[in-house]
Amino acid sequence: MGNIKSHLKHKRPSIKKIPEFDQIESDKERNEKLIDYYLSTSIDSIDRLHIYHFLRAYIFQSSFSSPVEDKLIEGGCKVLDVGCGAATWLLDLSNKYENSYFYGVDIKPIYPQEIKPNNLEFIEADVTNRLSFHDNEFDFTHLENMSFVFTPDQWDFILSELVRVTKPGGYIEISDRRNGYIGEGPIFRKLTDAIWSTYSKRNIDVKLVYKLDSKFELQPNIGKVHRIEKDLIIGPNGDKIGLVFQDLTFSYHKSELSIMVLSEEMGISEEEYKNMVENLVEEFKQTSTESVHVRFWTQKQLSE
Repeated sequence: MGNIKSHLKHKRPSIKKIPEFDQIESDKERNEKLIDYYLSTSIDSIDRLHIYHFLRAYIFQSSFSSPVEDKLIEGGCKVLDVGCGAATWLLDLSNKYENSYFYGVDIKPIYPQEIKPNNLEFIEADVTNRLSFHDNEFDFTHLENMSFVFTPDQWDFILSELVRVTKPGGYIEISDRRNGYIGEGPIFRKLTDAIWSTYSKRNIDVKLVYKLDSKFELQPNIGKVHRIEKDLIIGPNGDKIGLVFQDLTFSYHKSELSIMVLSEEMGISEEEYKNMVENLVEEFKQTSTESVHVRFWTQKQLSE
């Protein structure tokens, strides 16, 4: 990513901070592990988020699709990333567009605490609560990789909050990927079915991304919702980018928490689960499994 520049002379505009979120503590160790599984902050997980950001930027040939670059270059553009995670997207953009201002919100502080550009600020908060920002505050509001985190009711609320804090004429963008794959082999299908099953038990709509544009259009003061899809083939048949995604897949499935949760979900031993993951190497050589990545963007309209 290069050296982070932190010598900007301009002053960041003030913004209301959200009080710290008191994370829910479970009485049982297993529940704590399950929470960590869904909101993992391990080094490997953070590394996957960093790599995945640049993989998506490569297949879309940009870090965003909304027509906001001129405003970012001009300066004074206020950008909010909701559920910013490891903040790779924010670090990339704030370092590139030094005269604009960037804010990230997440429930878990896995973003950099010290080394960051002066035009970037992080706020620890639960995004399923009302965002503590003024109405019409941001020129560009962004959210990515959250389709398997929120319930349908939470999504309705979060979409309304994205619209509320975005200025009229500003842009809102959501980036994610389809839950299903095309042309996958039997081993990969079993593994992914187990993942979708764990999400469904938490009242997560695993097919949300297929209808997210329709949900978006139900919000007031929203213009046309644009949908852009890009696909890649996982494994050696997808060239270098396919091998990168294959490595991300293996890293995810080989994590301690994935082994524990998914082997139990599948009703097999952890050793059997590990063997399945190892056999994926050969299966990906024999298949051309497609993974589809999606971006939605829209412009907020003036109130009628």
